[in-house]
Amino acid sequence: MRPRFRIILLLTLCLALLSSGCALLEKQKLPFQRQDEVTLWANSIAGLPGVEQGRRAEMVWKNPSSSQALKLRALSMAASRPGRQGYPARKELAALYAKATSEQRAAWETMYWTDLDGMDSDTLKKLAASVSSEQEKSFPWNLVMLKAARRGLLNDSSAVLSRLSNPMLYAAPAMLGLGEAPAVTPSSTVSVALIIPQTGSASALGRQVAAGAQAAVDDLRLSGKNVDLRIIDTGLTGWQQAVQNLPPQFVMVGGPLIPGRYKAVKDAAAGRALFSFTASLPSGDEGVNAWRFFASAEDQIQALLDAASSLGISSFGVFSPGDAYSKRMSGLFLQEASARGYAVTSGSYPAGKMNAWPKEAGSFVKMQVGAQRGSIPVATADFQAIFLPDSWKNMDMLVSSLHYSGAQNRLMMGTSIWEQSLGPTSRSNAATFALTIFPGVWNDRLSGAGVTAFRNAMAAKNQRTDDWSALGFDFVRMAAALNIQPGWTSAQLNRALASGPRMDWAGAPMSWDGSGKASRKLFIFQPSSTGHIPADMQKLRERLASGDLSVSEPDAPAAPQRPVSFDALVDSLSRQ
Repeated sequence: MRPRFRIILLLTLCLALLSSGCALLEKQKLPFQRQDEVTLWANSIAGLPGVEQGRRAEMVWKNPSSSQALKLRALSMAASRPGRQGYPARKELAALYAKATSEQRAAWETMYWTDLDGMDSDTLKKLAASVSSEQEKSFPWNLVMLKAARRGLLNDSSAVLSRLSNPMLYAAPAMLGLGEAPAVTPSSTVSVALIIPQTGSASALGRQVAAGAQAAVDDLRLSGKNVDLRIIDTGLTGWQQAVQNLPPQFVMVGGPLIPGRYKAVKDAAAGRALFSFTASLPSGDEGVNAWRFFASAEDQIQALLDAASSLGISSFGVFSPGDAYSKRMSGLFLQEASARGYAVTSGSYPAGKMNAWPKEAGSFVKMQVGAQRGSIPVATADFQAIFLPDSWKNMDMLVSSLHYSGAQNRLMMGTSIWEQSLGPTSRSNAATFALTIFPGVWNDRLSGAGVTAFRNAMAAKNQRTDDWSALGFDFVRMAAALNIQPGWTSAQLNRALASGPRMDWAGAPMSWDGSGKASRKLFIFQPSSTGHIPADMQKLRERLASGDLSVSEPDAPAAPQRPVSFDALVDSLSRQ
């Protein structure tokens, strides 16, 4: 073959191959993909040591000019690399996760799980060793422990795997190699509604109740229970219609917080099981049209009399200012004490006229002073304890007046409205109140399963624990325990309540009798130099016997601070 012809043949063959290749490329449609800034940044630090990756990730995360997507990617990287930035980055991750939707949580889990692959085994082992049992239950520390256990870096890797391999614990279990979470069917979903203020009057309390309820939803999800929680804001117009429009599976509803709205809520929720967050219900309603989910005035009186009885006290004085609240509480105290066979003596003092209190206190306790100059006053009244149904703001003057009149060896007893006022801003003379007790609903120094679950669930959402958030938490958990279905009757509900919902309470536990009437076993507290602490009944017994009011024990930290307006709101609602 001639050389010229050979060259032409080769050129033709090359052109055919080139044409075929272009057609193949066109058929496969392989476009050029430009990498986004997040991928480019992650690739740019991929070959660096872990400490340097963490340092650079922190710079990007905290750089105001970084885009939001880049900041979030850098945050996950910073939280998965050694260095001082690791702990604050993990705290920030936890806070974002707590407020995220399920889809966003799935994205966070996927991102952080992948980033942990870049943590060397020595660093991961050291980090896992610092994770507490409480942290292990929440993101991102749960993924740290799961990853370390998968690598066999823990002394108890098999136990950790057993605890943390439940798909229900995560939003993206499949991405973690745990398979899909079991599908939730409508029958396995608990439906519950809260009819409480989120705006306007009493909204500060309503938001705390809602925070506790949302925490309960998260806590129950970890145990495999799905809760559909609806919160209807009574501060907005049209809330009654929203209640009426709830689907029929929303049998159990809670609210209101404001007693004056009870009738409107009951009417709107007709046909549903209404659990009222009020201290009392109209005659004939309890166990028929509504159920109480709140401490009553009777619960307070019974708690005080039980505590006094345990100290050997069987005679009482009631010293009150004579306003509507104190008259109601005094009447209930007299009724309950008399029913127990106790002697009760009543006395009063003019509200707001503090100058008159020392004289009235002396007359009430039958003060006697010896003829000798400098004689110490002695109270000769035969009662051993004094019930004081008045606000905490009056107690320093009132109790001091009673002590001055010789009643320093009597047990002083107040009501639960004191609980709201005794926060860290309160300052009290511990010796003045060394023999003083009052009932309350929230004891944050307990360590039971319910309190621990509540505390952990609220911490995961960066929310404050208090009596109102415990109320929301307990209500949702009780709704899940009862899981009332359409077609219910009040008789069926009363039987279920009387048998006792299977749950561990965060706040003071409640029980119901066969007719649906509620009672609450309240805690007993005593004022401290700052705030309040659980009452030490043995020390109270010793002080009553010896008359020694000296206080040497250290006070535990008080509850988180609340604004004065918050306390005033609670006081006004508690007196209704």
